[in-house]
Amino acid sequence: MNIQQFRYGDTNLAYLLWDGIEAVAVDGGAADEIISFCGENGLNLAYVTNTHGHSDHTPGNEHLLSGTSASLISPEEMCEMKVLPLGSSRLEAFPTPGHTNDSICFYFNDGDSGCLVTGDTLFNGTVGNCYTKNYELYFSSLQKVLRFPSETKIYAGHDIFDYTTGVMDKIDPDNPFLAEYKSLYSKDHLVTALGQELKVNPFIRYNDKTLDAYRSGLGMPLKTEYERWRAMMSVH
Repeated sequence: MNIQQFRYGDTNLAYLLWDGIEAVAVDGGAADEIISFCGENGLNLAYVTNTHGHSDHTPGNEHLLSGTSASLISPEEMCEMKVLPLGSSRLEAFPTPGHTNDSICFYFNDGDSGCLVTGDTLFNGTVGNCYTKNYELYFSSLQKVLRFPSETKIYAGHDIFDYTTGVMDKIDPDNPFLAEYKSLYSKDHLVTALGQELKVNPFIRYNDKTLDAYRSGLGMPLKTEYERWRAMMSVH
């Protein structure tokens, strides 16, 4: 399966995934660009879907549906389906509630490695806000994501790379992997590998003892994996 990344708004990232001529838009806020790309490349936009229902991820839905013959599939419907066939490929969906109750992630293979479209569940360098206030559920959702192989590519819902690396500089300034991580940035195609995130992203490194000194200063319990993660989320 192929993927094309589009930018819209201040930081949002939209995606077009396709196999053969059949395509699906995920968080397609860059509607005009997506429709043009499909026309230029002989693609049929068959489906429109979202990683969650926040208004900054859904503004392109109506335009995409009215300008093409695509059908809308809600995050809830995607999770019920579990798999969306696309050409000869499969787009898998699984629930990752926490940021919102309807948050989901998508998984597919691009012929090189596995890829995750994570919306606001996992960013390149941080995680989303827990608007549901159900931190236990969010932690469980992140554990689903972190079970994927280290080479899995992470395509997030926003480009907030400057902000996230700035947070890393404050929390973990001596991290030996941070300089290399910063060098990965490309405005044209923002993607990192899960293994790279596990080296630098402080919000998923709940078992990394190098962060214990920082976490101890937060005044929260740190005995379990969940408590260490929850302590870090207190500064999010």
